[in-house]
Amino acid sequence: MNLKKITLAVLLILLAVISFTRLAPWAGNPDNHTHSIEQTEDKISTVMTLSGGAAATSATLSLLPGDMCTPLAEQLAELAKYFLVVLSSLYLEKFMICITGYVAFSFLIPLACIILAASILFGKDSWMRTSGKIAIFAIIIFLIVPASVMLSDMVYQTQAERVNNAVEEYNDLEIEDETEGGFIGELTTLTNTTIEKITKFIGDLMEALAVMLVTACIIPVLVFVFLIWLGKTIFNSNVTILDTGSVDKLIDKLRK
Repeated sequence: MNLKKITLAVLLILLAVISFTRLAPWAGNPDNHTHSIEQTEDKISTVMTLSGGAAATSATLSLLPGDMCTPLAEQLAELAKYFLVVLSSLYLEKFMICITGYVAFSFLIPLACIILAASILFGKDSWMRTSGKIAIFAIIIFLIVPASVMLSDMVYQTQAERVNNAVEEYNDLEIEDETEGGFIGELTTLTNTTIEKITKFIGDLMEALAVMLVTACIIPVLVFVFLIWLGKTIFNSNVTILDTGSVDKLIDKLRK
């Protein structure tokens, strides 16, 4: 068997070992993704505040005598449910930041190296194409979540003021009766000013929810769909052809 091919195959096996033992732990370490994790945690904190605010205000209104505030309470309760969907998406995004990199370098890259080494030793061109496609797919997997977080954050920053307005409205919201006498136990009707505040709070909540749905749900889904399409395109094409003649030429250049 050609010594040059054996040498290159050994180097590829060594690269697979390095990827599994060194690169995978690095890619899966949260300390190496602090910026992306911090951005996601900030959004999680904001969503929890808005979700809790909507639920708390809804509960307060539902305790008032009569049915005047029932529509407002129901609308706030419905908004709180949607915020829980956003919160779940953000937690999933946070977990995937580290998991995807670990999977790429602990499984896909070593697999690509092993297949490429075997194809060089046994002269299987189809195996070379497969290894190249797996390697490209691994890189996409590694980059897709950080890229999604970065794109979502860019969009979020352009609309962050709307979300902050909703938080400020909740912090300033006080439910008062017509006698301006206090809270739940003494309330009979709401002042016009209080109704206006609650209505504005609901409007700001809806705007904040729209922003969070786009940045935390729609953009990651679109990025994932793009990933699936790109992966399908790669595996159905011959863009990563590598033949034994190319390998020999590369080794000869390295020897000179």
